[in-house]
Amino acid sequence: MKKSVFFCGALAAILSVITFSCESLSGILATPSLSMKGVGIKSLDLEGITFNVDYSITNPYPVAFTIDKLEGNLLQESETYAKIVTDKGISVAAMGSKTNSVNFKIPYDKIISMAKGASSSSSKKALPFTFDGNVSLNLSEALGAGQNLTLPFSKSFEVPVIKPSLSVSNPKIQLPTLGDLKSSLVNGGMNPVKAATVAASILAGRSLSSDTFDGVDLNLDLNFDLNVANAGSAAWNFLINSCSLQDTTGKTLANVSPVGGNSISASSGKIPMKVSLNTLKSGNFIVQLLNKKGSNPTFVLDSGLSFPETSYAPNLPLKYKKEISLSSVNITR
Repeated sequence: MKKSVFFCGALAAILSVITFSCESLSGILATPSLSMKGVGIKSLDLEGITFNVDYSITNPYPVAFTIDKLEGNLLQESETYAKIVTDKGISVAAMGSKTNSVNFKIPYDKIISMAKGASSSSSKKALPFTFDGNVSLNLSEALGAGQNLTLPFSKSFEVPVIKPSLSVSNPKIQLPTLGDLKSSLVNGGMNPVKAATVAASILAGRSLSSDTFDGVDLNLDLNFDLNVANAGSAAWNFLINSCSLQDTTGKTLANVSPVGGNSISASSGKIPMKVSLNTLKSGNFIVQLLNKKGSNPTFVLDSGLSFPETSYAPNLPLKYKKEISLSSVNITR
């Protein structure tokens, strides 16, 4: 009888511990936490600005759980611009953390449109936005079926009112005089008789054969204008980092250099560009330029934009590509 009483008492104690553990686990263990960084600019193109924000979920449990979803609203002056739902079913390891990144793009046309209806003058240069929402966690594996947790977040950020545009215009080659061209060809290694014939053909606009400049050392410049403009009202600075002329395969034909300054901070401006060509390296391409026939080259630009009145990092990358039609090159004789 004593053994029976002892067994019943022990069983009751064990059951009470089990019951306590199941009902009180969430109270004993720490709560999952959310850490979210500030909203930053991830990239720029000629259509809009892509923003990103990193957030991290910490799991204090010895069992993994999943992120049910991140759900948020992009608010501009308390009005919902867009809804974002992402990161469904991502697992967070036991006693670990998981960092995710949320990206969203705001087109320039929308930015300009919202700035026109802004209530304050400062908003016409930088629009105030808020990313507001919550991250829902499915804790069924850790705490039992139906257990969930919602972690709220709210981040404010600015959207600079800009709309950059880039274009290429006025591609041209300025040829030297007949005498100077003949002398350059002779000095470059061509015999005088052939040099006189080739110089006359070039200035007359006659078709040249692909081997015209074989073994000849002659320099020739292709010039054009890079037109830069900002349709928005935000203060900005445009900076040329590097640029080149490439063929249809992406191979570099020649480097391109700005003539004079390489930056613009006004609402619009023009930067003269020069492509220094040499017949030993680019003879066939020079023939195509002078003949105005062949595969069109592509101007490839790596530039940077800065917004001095905001907290964003300077020199944010902006890439641009533009095919230059050989038929559009003006050969000035």
